[in-house]
Amino acid sequence: MSASHRHVMAGLLLLLALAGCATQGGPSVANSDTDASSSAGHATAGDHQVKPYPFKNALTATVLGTPDGLKAQLPKKANFSIRTLKPLVDRKTPPTLRYARPLQYLLAAQDHPAPLAFVIAGTGDSALSSKCVLLSRALYQVGYSVACLPSPTSVTFMLGAAKYPVPGRMKTDVADLYRMMQAVRDDLSGDVDITGYSLTGWSLGATQAAFLAKLDQQRGVFGFQHVLLLNPAVNVWDSVDRMDVLLKRNLPGGFDALPNFLAEVLGNIQQSEGQGQPLRFNEDVLYRAYENGTFDKKDIGAIVGLAFRLSLANMAFAADVITHSDVIVPENVKLGPYDSLGVYFRRSFRMSFSDYINQLLVPYWNRDGRHVSKSELISEADMHTIAPFLASDKHMAVFTNADDPILDADEVGFLRRTFGNRARIRPHGGHLGNLSYKKTIHALQDYFTQ
Repeated sequence: MSASHRHVMAGLLLLLALAGCATQGGPSVANSDTDASSSAGHATAGDHQVKPYPFKNALTATVLGTPDGLKAQLPKKANFSIRTLKPLVDRKTPPTLRYARPLQYLLAAQDHPAPLAFVIAGTGDSALSSKCVLLSRALYQVGYSVACLPSPTSVTFMLGAAKYPVPGRMKTDVADLYRMMQAVRDDLSGDVDITGYSLTGWSLGATQAAFLAKLDQQRGVFGFQHVLLLNPAVNVWDSVDRMDVLLKRNLPGGFDALPNFLAEVLGNIQQSEGQGQPLRFNEDVLYRAYENGTFDKKDIGAIVGLAFRLSLANMAFAADVITHSDVIVPENVKLGPYDSLGVYFRRSFRMSFSDYINQLLVPYWNRDGRHVSKSELISEADMHTIAPFLASDKHMAVFTNADDPILDADEVGFLRRTFGNRARIRPHGGHLGNLSYKKTIHALQDYFTQ
């Protein structure tokens, strides 16, 4: 990778690390279109005094997240440990992907008998992501042991747990997750006293949690007592197409425009912090830059689009290398752990979600005797196909925002109609921007303790 590409990658990772701070007979949930808290619970008594969520622009909320003063207070220590599983598939690890081994999950274990909550990570995220830690602390605080699993779109999962390592087919990704959950249960046997099971996930992980709950209804392994979907995609491929449009609209030059974009945005942040001051990247820096007018709407939109595209690029590169698909890396090229990846990074980053479907996912499912149409792959990832189950499963609820950029108005309406009083839809918060907001965390804890 050339020096210029290293600078682009370093700047992009810094910027996206910031975006990633935000992009974090059963119980009923208060159905609210305002900033009123849920109707009952141990932690909501003072929520009427909490200031409203401040960001009315969906993309701004997605990037900036929740200001520190409005975040829920959670325990710093939650008996965390990182547990390693034996690979669930027999697969050689390509040298260039060795960094993604082994297969791990994050555990927060109670020292007494307690229910276990599985948390499914969002697109591209590992089990050690900030949102895994946030949700683990929130559930641990109300008496749960928690196991956070990597997303099937993460390279770690693709190598160690995926029977079919080209993510995107809901049916097989969910089957792989279900198998990993059983491996986690077995791994904890004798170490953690489990009294029952619950399930949650965010973004793509929330959509997968819905399909996991349906699979478990058929298989009967866990019998989930609570299932909570946090900002799910209704139709996965429609949602990711919206992110493609967002990137194209706000960074029309694509990869070639990245160096100037990063230099301008990072330079503006440095200037807003004051010349000569060390620049520490965190949500507070972003918030001050926003308050100072450093970002315009295109900057925010580009950051959100870039975050999704970088996840895709990483996933597409790994899928291509593992399956020798000859799309990004030529089949006759054998990459070593220290080989330059600059040309392959550019190819991966230029690949849109539509390109991924057409060039990697569909061809993979139509080789080696398999025959699965593109329309079938897209339909399988649509929650409309399991609407009767979602409407009837009283152990399941959904939290989302009416302005979530991965949803359109019809999909928000679908969630309202399907879940009824089990839907909590706030007017603002973007995509997971208000996940750490006091009222969100208190309502989540309320739900899991009913």
